[in-house]
Amino acid sequence: MIELRHVSLRYGTREILNDISLTIEDKKVKAILGPSGVGKSTIIKLMLGLIKPTSGQVLVDGVDITHFSEVELFPIRQKMGIVFQGNALFDSMTITENMSFFLRENLNLPEAEIEARVKEQMKFAGLEGFENYLPDSLSGGMRKRVAIGRALIFHPKMILFDEPTAGLDPVSSKKILDLIARLQREIGLGAVIVTHILSDVFAVADSVAVLYQGRIIFNDVPQKLYESTHSFITSFLSNQED
Repeated sequence: MIELRHVSLRYGTREILNDISLTIEDKKVKAILGPSGVGKSTIIKLMLGLIKPTSGQVLVDGVDITHFSEVELFPIRQKMGIVFQGNALFDSMTITENMSFFLRENLNLPEAEIEARVKEQMKFAGLEGFENYLPDSLSGGMRKRVAIGRALIFHPKMILFDEPTAGLDPVSSKKILDLIARLQREIGLGAVIVTHILSDVFAVADSVAVLYQGRIIFNDVPQKLYESTHSFITSFLSNQED
C-alpha cells in the first residue's frame, strides 16, 4: 500500500501540490485523472522517492520514506515497477537485453533465473518471437508492452503507469488496457495510472482521484464522476465526450 499524507510541494513560490492525501491499496487500480501539466506525474515521482515533498509524508507499506536516502530507497523501489510515458527503452539493445538489463545491474541472480524471468514477461506481454528485435523496429504499442514487461521483471507489488495509452491508436490502447487489467486479475498486482483520458479510467480503474490546481477535488469510484457538480469536472467530462 502507498499513502500520501497531507503532501504539498513547492518550487520557490510556485505551488505544485497542495495538501494531497491519497491511499493506493494493494491489488487495486487507482487512476489519477487531470489535464496535462497539472502535476499528476509529480505524484508518481513522490511515490518513488525521486523527489521529496515540501511537507507531508509518503509511506510505502507503512514505512515513511519521505526522507530516505537513495540507498534506503532501493528495496522500496523494488516493490514498485514504473512504466514511463516515453517507455525509456535502450535503443541499441534488443528487447531481451532491455528486459534483463536492470536485473543484471541490480540483482545477483543466476543466468538461468534471468532468462526464465525474461521469457515469462515476453509471454505475458505477447511478445514471443520478438526477443532479438530493437525497439525502433516495433510499433508504439509493442514498445509499451516491452516497458511493462521490464517493469514486471522484479516481481513488484505495484505498477505505476505514466499516461499508458498516450499517443497510441485505439487498437494498441485497448491491448495496453487489457494488459493492465490482466495484471490485477491474473497476478494480483495493484496499479496507479496517471492519465488525461477518461475512457482509460472507466476501462480499468477501481477508483479515481481528480487533480485540479494542485488539489484533489474528487476521490471515489469512476461512476460517481457524473454525479459531481464541480465546474471543472463537469467541463472535463463534456470535453472528453465531444
